Amino acid sequence: MESEITLTMSLKIDASGEMPVAMADSAPDFPQELIINIFSRVQAKSIGKCRCVSKPWRSLLSDPLFIKAHLNLHLHHPQKHILISIPHSPPSYNLSAVTFTTTSGSSNNDGFLEKLTLLENQLCFAEIVGSCNGLVLVLTFKGSNTPTMYLMNPTTRELVKFQPSPLVWDDAETSYGFGYDSSSDDYKIVTLSHDWLLDKTESYPAFVDVFSWRTGTWRRIGCFPYVPSSHSGVFLNGSIHWLALSKIDGLCVIIALDTSCEQFQQLPWPETDNTPHNGSRKLVVLGGCLGMVVVQSRHHVDVWMMKEYGVGESWTKFIVTTPKNASVWGPICLLGGDDVVLQMGGKNFVVHNLKERTMRDMVIAGIRDKFRRGVIGFSESLVSPIFNSQQWRATLPEDDFENSC
Repeated sequence: MESEITLTMSLKIDASGEMPVAMADSAPDFPQELIINIFSRVQAKSIGKCRCVSKPWRSLLSDPLFIKAHLNLHLHHPQKHILISIPHSPPSYNLSAVTFTTTSGSSNNDGFLEKLTLLENQLCFAEIVGSCNGLVLVLTFKGSNTPTMYLMNPTTRELVKFQPSPLVWDDAETSYGFGYDSSSDDYKIVTLSHDWLLDKTESYPAFVDVFSWRTGTWRRIGCFPYVPSSHSGVFLNGSIHWLALSKIDGLCVIIALDTSCEQFQQLPWPETDNTPHNGSRKLVVLGGCLGMVVVQSRHHVDVWMMKEYGVGESWTKFIVTTPKNASVWGPICLLGGDDVVLQMGGKNFVVHNLKERTMRDMVIAGIRDKFRRGVIGFSESLVSPIFNSQQWRATLPEDDFENSC
């Protein structure tokens, strides 16, 4: 009962005392607050079906205030993971969503896979940049370094296509990031672009361009005072994080861009070598913490986790080692306290128990194809990529949009 009261109060506060555009006429015998509380606890996919029941229900369940309340209630539920599958007849790839089972039961499967029809057979040289509040940013490259960008909600099957920054030159080395600015309720895409000098030992200044989803415009906010890595940034705690090289001493650093004030800060480095040639590194989000994966070899990966954000002393490490006949690509997520899901070369997923140092193949219902690297976790939500882009979004064929009913 306490959670219901809290949710109802949050709805009133967020709307300055106003409830969502509602459906008082459709259910006169039930208090409006009770109806909202019930719907807020329904899974996002089922909400899509409920929207088809009547116009009043569609009005309520599409209201931005209701969508925010639903998101806040479900944001920390177990995530699904979106990935790019490689069918038996490339070069066109597909998107799939996999759900890992975190509780034991009668099922013999560790999870199940659902193939997505979004951009089906249209992905070629694709990259999943990141996710935020249920939205996923995907890039596709066709014969050039200039991508086509898609922002999608895999749960509601909504999709918007838009173009990259016109301020970035064609041959620039570009890294991307995607995050949410809570101060302005805006989703932002960030590009870090630079070019190398002729001898490849030093780069030109890296420029920072930001796309506002609310206004549909790109703008340049300044220069990035580091040499960015090629990996996409990861979003956590209101900031997008990249690995980069310092131009002063040439060492690796972790740089965070606050999406609200659009200022950079450097985060503490873990107690490990930060010379640029000490293994392959990338940033991840594991268990709600910022993590750094250091691939020492095909069979040895160090995984560092910042347990308390911004506190250098909170970095902890666990080690993943694999048999000589298997190579590890990196961790995907944590299952409980001791199990970590890994993506492997030659296989799809395995469960590695950190305490017992055991490893077993995962059984995922529906898997038929292999997957590329770069699996991204996302939370199911009702957040619409179309809502804030009605005026500026590029027109797509009707087949590129799917009704959630």
